[in-house]
Amino acid sequence: MSVATLTPLEESTFHGLVERTYKKVFNLAYRLSGDRADAEDLTQEAFFRAYRGFNGYEGDRPFENWIFRIVTRLFLDMTRSRKRRIQAQSYDAPLFSWAHEEPLQMQSADPGPNPEQVLLESQVSEPLQAALRQLKPAQRTLVLLADVEQMPYDEIAKTLEIPVGTVRSRLHRAHKKLRESLTPASSAASNFFGFNPQPAY
Repeated sequence: MSVATLTPLEESTFHGLVERTYKKVFNLAYRLSGDRADAEDLTQEAFFRAYRGFNGYEGDRPFENWIFRIVTRLFLDMTRSRKRRIQAQSYDAPLFSWAHEEPLQMQSADPGPNPEQVLLESQVSEPLQAALRQLKPAQRTLVLLADVEQMPYDEIAKTLEIPVGTVRSRLHRAHKKLRESLTPASSAASNFFGFNPQPAY
């Protein structure tokens, strides 16, 4: 599939949206994956796909929700792909490539943490990070979309292609697992995520 050709006005609109949402998209990708290099790949591929499909973007809907939907699906696809490959892939194999057309030009990631990564890790307590890592990727995705990004349940349902009732029941189970992992003392740190560990009804 060829890359979409946008009009000058569409190009300007798209780049303005990228500037306003890039940090939020990267932060979501980083929280989902827990890895800076993966977050960079997910973010760039998400915007590449958004650019390619921008002609079909409905301007009356929030761009942020649309791009979150793209990066979330990319993360879940990455997780499923790695799960299938993990037995066969050697440690020396090339990193997974997202691009199906001409690859995006990317610089190699600095092995050390960048300032944004340091900020993220300093704001999220170690107990909460550990609790989130214990969740399955799909559960962690639900918690981040619902409790961090404050995405409405109907939008989450569209993003994950599941019924709203399934969103509620799965989020309830994810919250329960987080409550089991977090001690009363460490649960206060979850305020950073806007997560109140109560059942979702």
